[in-house]
Amino acid sequence: MALTSAAVLVSSVLLVMSASLSKTLRHKPPNECEWLAVTAYGDETIASQTVSDEQEVALHCRVRSMNSELEKTNFSIIQPQYTVKLKIECNSQLYLLSSLGTGTFQTLIDLRELTIDSCKLNSLAQESFRGLRQLRNLTIVTHNNDWTSVNLEVQPDTFLEELNMLERLDLSHNNIAKLPEGVFCSLQNLVYLNLTRNRLRHLELFHFGSSGQQKCGANLQVLDLSYNNFDSINSQVFSHLTNLQDLHLQGNVISVIGDHGFDGLSALSVLNVASNRLVNLAPELFADTRDLREMYLQNNTINVLAPGLFNELSRLLVLDLSENQLTEEWVNAATFTGLVRLVFLSMSNNNITKLDAMIFRDLYRLRSLRLDNNGVQYLPENVFSSLIDMRTLVLSSNKLTRIDQFTFDGLPSLNQLSLDNNQIQYIDPEALRNSTDLEYLHLNGNKLYDIPAVLNNIPNLKTLDLGYNQITDIFNTSFPAMSQLIGLKLLKNQISNVSKGVFDRLPELHLINLANNKIQKIEAGTFDNNTRLVAVRVDGNYLRDVGGLFSKLSNLVWLNISENFLEWFDYALIPTGLQWLDIHGNQITELGNHYELETQLTGFDASNNKLTEVTGSSIPDKVQNLYLSNNQISKIQSYAFFKKPNLTQVDLTGNRLKTLNPQSLRISTVPAGRTMPQFLVGNNPFVCDCSMQWLQAYSVEPDRNKPKLVDLETATCEVIYNRGESRVLLKEASEEQFLCQYDMECAKRSTCDCCDFDACDCKMICPTNCTCFHSVSSTSNVVDCSSAGYINRVPDKIPMNTTVLYLDGNTIKTLSTHTFLGRKILKVLYLNSSNVERVQNRTFHGLKELEVLHLDDNRISTLYGDEFYGLDKLKELYLNHNRITYINSTTFRFLQQLTILRLDHNRIAQFPVWRLSPTLTHLTLAENQWSCACDFVQQMKEFLQYAADAVVDAEQVRCLDHSGGYNINSENGTVCGPTTPSSVEKPFNTSSNTIEGALNGGNLTAPTKTIIQRPDIQDYIPILIVSFSAVFFIIVAAMMVYVFRHEMKVWCHSRFGVRIFCKSTEFEMDERDKLFDAFVSYSSKDEAFVIEELAPILENGDPSYKLCLHYREFPAGGYISDTIVQAVESSKRTIMVLSENFIKSEWCRFEFKSAHHQVLRDKRKRLIVILLGEVPNKDLDPDIRLYLKTNSYLQWGDKHFWEKLKFALPDVPNNQRPKTINHKHHHHHHHHHRGVHNNYSRPLAIHI
Repeated sequence: MALTSAAVLVSSVLLVMSASLSKTLRHKPPNECEWLAVTAYGDETIASQTVSDEQEVALHCRVRSMNSELEKTNFSIIQPQYTVKLKIECNSQLYLLSSLGTGTFQTLIDLRELTIDSCKLNSLAQESFRGLRQLRNLTIVTHNNDWTSVNLEVQPDTFLEELNMLERLDLSHNNIAKLPEGVFCSLQNLVYLNLTRNRLRHLELFHFGSSGQQKCGANLQVLDLSYNNFDSINSQVFSHLTNLQDLHLQGNVISVIGDHGFDGLSALSVLNVASNRLVNLAPELFADTRDLREMYLQNNTINVLAPGLFNELSRLLVLDLSENQLTEEWVNAATFTGLVRLVFLSMSNNNITKLDAMIFRDLYRLRSLRLDNNGVQYLPENVFSSLIDMRTLVLSSNKLTRIDQFTFDGLPSLNQLSLDNNQIQYIDPEALRNSTDLEYLHLNGNKLYDIPAVLNNIPNLKTLDLGYNQITDIFNTSFPAMSQLIGLKLLKNQISNVSKGVFDRLPELHLINLANNKIQKIEAGTFDNNTRLVAVRVDGNYLRDVGGLFSKLSNLVWLNISENFLEWFDYALIPTGLQWLDIHGNQITELGNHYELETQLTGFDASNNKLTEVTGSSIPDKVQNLYLSNNQISKIQSYAFFKKPNLTQVDLTGNRLKTLNPQSLRISTVPAGRTMPQFLVGNNPFVCDCSMQWLQAYSVEPDRNKPKLVDLETATCEVIYNRGESRVLLKEASEEQFLCQYDMECAKRSTCDCCDFDACDCKMICPTNCTCFHSVSSTSNVVDCSSAGYINRVPDKIPMNTTVLYLDGNTIKTLSTHTFLGRKILKVLYLNSSNVERVQNRTFHGLKELEVLHLDDNRISTLYGDEFYGLDKLKELYLNHNRITYINSTTFRFLQQLTILRLDHNRIAQFPVWRLSPTLTHLTLAENQWSCACDFVQQMKEFLQYAADAVVDAEQVRCLDHSGGYNINSENGTVCGPTTPSSVEKPFNTSSNTIEGALNGGNLTAPTKTIIQRPDIQDYIPILIVSFSAVFFIIVAAMMVYVFRHEMKVWCHSRFGVRIFCKSTEFEMDERDKLFDAFVSYSSKDEAFVIEELAPILENGDPSYKLCLHYREFPAGGYISDTIVQAVESSKRTIMVLSENFIKSEWCRFEFKSAHHQVLRDKRKRLIVILLGEVPNKDLDPDIRLYLKTNSYLQWGDKHFWEKLKFALPDVPNNQRPKTINHKHHHHHHHHHRGVHNNYSRPLAIHI
């Protein structure tokens, strides 16, 4: 008894705990699902991860498929209570077949709305929705029509009687081909049924009409059967749908509607039968549908309208008969009788050529009438007189030729009139006298020769379109006072001149379009009174000057002056508030900014002009999209795109850019998270010279101060030296192809500074009649002396660091010993076709890096053995097409890395080819005079068979004898008897064994022997050279100390802060009290270089220097010459940033030049010149030219630029170095002369 009571107690506790736990966790969503709280109004809001008790919720699940072969979906885990909405969304991109079983959702007893979206179902099983007694809304949209092989089949008992609460059913986009008869009859409360986008064909199966055995759909209000395959509507097929309001049948193939096809539809309000194949409509078709409000019959082939067809539809508001084949025979005075409430009527795109004068007499409430795209040639007088409420009349694209005085009588409410694309030549001045409220008039595409006088009667006009006519002149009296006119279009006429005052009586004009006329001149000030202009188009004319036209239009934001004949442009021609400017297709050579104005331009199209250079001042600071394609741009100034923070896209394609330096594409640093600007640089004639190699490794990250070159992968460049294809993809060009031509160059090595002397290995002097090329790092050095006319000698002074040497096409009979001594990094040597007869021993001695040697097409007859001594890394040797009869067996013994050897087309009789290096992969032996001696033939044949892969011409190797010879490798070729294997040496044998032979004197059948000679030592280098080299080395070392003294000074100063070989001078002692370490003088156009590169490193580095910068330090007042003099006197050094901008702007000013001449002539060498970019020597002032010749200067971009600059600057004592430097940079956009106050406690400045 006690045990029983305890068990009962435990069970009760567990039951309570289970119920409590279930209640707490009831609304925790399954995986791949989320809860949405449902409000009292049925709306869905985002819910927390768990939902409070008794809160109605919606569950939205995103799955790959539903009950497919790969995964099963269990809906029983969804908490049944309070789940009122469920949406299951499958992955539409996956072709995974889903399925619904019997009673799949039967546990969800509170479900009121179920949606299944994009799940590929092929069947709705019987009783699939069993248990859903509360269901009100069911949507199953599988999108099976995207996968034509899948059809949704609906079983007869899919919709049970227990779904009698269902009100809305959507089965669209399911590719349903057939439905069971009366499948919806059990859904007595259904008010909305959507079956669009299926393949249904028979309406009778629905049992919506008298033909059915049971009355179905009595409560339906909306039925959508559009875009199926219904081809006919039989009589009384909808007769049971007495409550139906909207019927959609568009997009089928219906060609016939029975006489009583719409019987029973007494409540029908909207009927859409558009886009079918209807030809005519029965007279009594709408007898039962007198409550129709909207009827859509467009896009059929209707050519007959029975008399009185619409007469009883007195409540009809919208009637669309467009895109049919109606003619005036069936559209007459009786057609629209009785449509007293009609508001919209469209008969566009029919075949109506004339209108009956009484056709619209009952349509006094009509507001919009469309008759466009017919063939109407004439409008009867007063045809529109009854349309007193007409607002929009469209008569476009007809054949009207004139508008008479009474054509538009009776249209007092007309707001828009479209007469475009007719053939109108005349409009009576009084034609619109009653339509004073007209605001939009479209007369474009006619044959008007003048501005029509009818405008005098429509003062409230807002938009006037007279484009595409034949108007030749516009005068000051052409336009009456129209104070509300906003838009005027006159494009594509024959206007030649526009005089001042012609638009003065249009004060509210916002947009004017004069494009594509023949305008040669627009008088200055023409638009001065149209201050509200926002957009102007004058493109496609013959304008040569736009001065004085737009600068006063402060509200102008969009201007198109493209496709004219403008030859010059300055930003002073446009208002500063302009945001979009199009000047493409002119002949502009320069984007001037004489007054250095700041504009608000964000879009600028200057493509298809004759621009040659891009500078920083030529690009608006706030521009976002810049189009400069198809110009003649050959130069982009350094920092041209700098301080343009809004840049998004720049198009530089189709120009004449041959080279780019890294600073020409420099932009302001783009913040992280913002998209990098995109530049297009393709279709330019880039040259892959040594200055362009940086572009191959171009990368935006990590500094984010370079744009993304989106088409760099497809950009091509011309290889400056290439005997093959001249243009290659820039990204695929090899490092050796980025070359620059030179006559004399000093190799860029950190250890080289002896170029002032002849005896300098790194001094590259191009030999006479040769062309030479070097890479940016001088690791590749090509010397081309092909066909240079050298006879019996090689060129003198071939650069020591030559890597590729072309000597082909000359006449060099003998290659002497040590001809190429010292060319230690030569890799490729061409001596082919040079009439070489003899190669002396050790000719190529010293060429330790040589990999390819061409001696083909010469006259070499004998190789004695030591010709190729020292070529340890040779990989390719070409000896073909010579006259070689004898090769010493030791000739190739040093070539252990040889892979290609060509010996074809010679006169060799015997040579043990089987003893060649085993590394050979390509060997040619054909077209020689190989001996037919049996022992040789047997070994050769064995070799050819063994090395078939390496000997590429094995099948063409023949021996020669008195009978003509035979193919050695042929099966039946040999006439020798069998040979024991022991008599045949193994191919590619590298042992020391030798074979004997001799040169034949002429008889090929005579026994031959190869005589093995000892190497000839007559050409060995005397030991004296070693001694001479040692003495030479000591002399060179001594010279190096002297020559490198400056570099040693810089190196010691940069590493240890010590100045060697220097002593303090008197003037340096006097400099200690000067305020600044250096005064920097530069052009305002080079401000980006000073701000971004020079000043930060000098002021914030170690050591830190105190600079006087003219953009920062100088106060206002005083004369610039005095300012500069005092700035120089207050600074220990003067840094002059010498650039093309500096020479062309600042140096042209007298007071500036005179102040700097004192610095140039100062013998104490306090001036430091930094050369920025290329500065034409002819543009230099004589004093500057002399200074650069007699003094050293710094070139921006030099590898040791910063070390040399800091060495040239004065030393900063440790106790005087500021711990922090925090200058505030003030940028000015308008430059003024500034002076220096006597009080030097204030900072100095100069503004250029």
